[in-house]
Amino acid sequence: MKFNTQDPDIETIYRRILDADYDLQPDFQRGEVWTLKKQQRLIDTVLRGWHIPPVHLVARPEGTSDVLDGQQRLTAIRDFMDGAFAIDGNIEPESDALLPLDGLRYHQLPPSIKRNFRKFTIRIFELTDYDPDEPHELFFRLNQPTNLTEAEKRNAFIGGPRNQIKNLVKAFSETGLNKERVGFSNARMAYDDLLGRLLLTMENRSLNEKITASRITARYRQVKEFPQEIIEDATNSVRFFLSSPMLESNTAQIRPNKATIHTWLCLISRFSVSRKSESEVNRFYEGVEWIERNRWEPSIVEDNALSAALRIFHDRSTARVADVSSVVLRDLCATILLTRKGFWEPSPLIRSTVEGALFTLDLRSASDRELYQYGHSVGWGDQWSV
Repeated sequence: MKFNTQDPDIETIYRRILDADYDLQPDFQRGEVWTLKKQQRLIDTVLRGWHIPPVHLVARPEGTSDVLDGQQRLTAIRDFMDGAFAIDGNIEPESDALLPLDGLRYHQLPPSIKRNFRKFTIRIFELTDYDPDEPHELFFRLNQPTNLTEAEKRNAFIGGPRNQIKNLVKAFSETGLNKERVGFSNARMAYDDLLGRLLLTMENRSLNEKITASRITARYRQVKEFPQEIIEDATNSVRFFLSSPMLESNTAQIRPNKATIHTWLCLISRFSVSRKSESEVNRFYEGVEWIERNRWEPSIVEDNALSAALRIFHDRSTARVADVSSVVLRDLCATILLTRKGFWEPSPLIRSTVEGALFTLDLRSASDRELYQYGHSVGWGDQWSV
């Protein structure tokens, strides 16, 4: 199999499509499946003069070519030049040059913009001298699914927030944040996602705002860095958590997951645990280990309300983990368990709230819905420093 390489401009490619020199629908291709949004993003990329992936063709004996890879891209270009859809001038990052083009179709563009669009070149690889099975094998390899995690996608936003998070991940990966201690690796940038969520939660100073993947991505896009005091708070909280004896030898094979680690880091920050006395710190560590060890079997706890709190904590650590209700319930249940078991001495206000939560659990047959409603009624999670 050989490749002929060329760099035709869009004007030439468009003409070849119209002349049927390029077949966009050979029998092995799927239909036209790109959404309007994806088509507009491709046109936006061309208008910005950015790079787009190369197109692969298969030369046919009669002189035409089948599109092996790049069908959706070429279809979007053809449809745009045919006037099938308009430009979205608000695609991030916003561009002063593209905002005035919002809503315009190709034929409505200023002559200079149309000229630049037509002269944009695309690298094309054309297969020649191939064995019969080689094009389809290449098609299969080019189209193997590569589903990036949201954290992996965000990693492309090179800037202040992204660099701050990467520096934190690098520092703590070298000093204790690893699979042997927490049970999961950073192979798919899980640590970046964990610390990104933590920083955004700390910046919001509330547990009652859902930290979605899109919100983290939007924060990555911003030039403004996270304030230094938040970076220091997060650094201290992570360092404190990683100092837990529970994680040192971990002979009991306790493996907190992303959800429970987020809860512990938020609690450490909110309750200023790292600034307490040595005896208070040691009791807190013991409480975290007790919860992580026993949350898998809450029925072993004889106290009905505590057993319910332990069950809810575990349930909301393994399902619907990013929901606001889950974040609030984990935080509230952890506080209930730490306080009632004597691992933590809270302020009078927090103790009063815990007593009300325990009464709710006893009264409502241990329902997480009623407990969340109670937490909402007392504003649990809205006060960051408590």
